Amino acid sequence: MGLHNFLQHEFGGKLAMSATETPCGTGAFEVTAGAQLIHSKLTMGHGKCQTDEELENILDKIRAFTG
Repeated sequence: MGLHNFLQHEFGGKLAMSATETPCGTGAFEVTAGAQLIHSKLTMGHGKCQTDEELENILDKIRAFTG
């Protein structure tokens, strides 16, 4: 299951997620909770979420926002 599907399953409508095509073709995935940007390749320098530590970091930020 990809990150987008996992987050959609866990948090449903509490998040906004978008995928944007980039000139290099790798794309950029962003996660927003309310008005707070949680994860962004474009503006925050986050890469692809590939480790448990990276996933936990994202989940901690989401949980802090959603309670």
